[in-house]
Amino acid sequence: LRREAIRQLGLVHGVDELEQLYQTETSTDLRREILQAFFLAGNSGKLVQVAQSEKDPELRRAAIRNLGLIHSDESSNALKTIYGRETDRSLKEEVLKAFFLQGNAAALVAIARNEKDPELKKTAVSKLALMHSKEATDYLMELLQK
Repeated sequence: LRREAIRQLGLVHGVDELEQLYQTETSTDLRREILQAFFLAGNSGKLVQVAQSEKDPELRRAAIRNLGLIHSDESSNALKTIYGRETDRSLKEEVLKAFFLQGNAAALVAIARNEKDPELKKTAVSKLALMHSKEATDYLMELLQK
């Protein structure tokens, strides 16, 4: 019942109420549901805040994943910032997945060009190989010509 109420708050854009719930809720599962409701409400601001500052890595991953489902400059820029600042490899991988969900080949190409960690670079390139975009194809052709 509580999960459904949270979902409904997201659908009716009850962002203030969701913020209050997020601050007081102790259950990780329900907090994850609240993050999903922020996505349903189209509120990337709170998702960005959680993705950048939440102490629980599971909730940060959920916020990053939801940002990947929002196709906006704000969410894309936030993901770029998070990737640049993040030191946890699993969270960086989650950002790569989020860019893939957005269909953001440009961001993945930029990461693949500059990433020093070979595993993260490989992950970015493998995501690009699944995308049907000119930017992705051009970059893959560039790699083949090296």
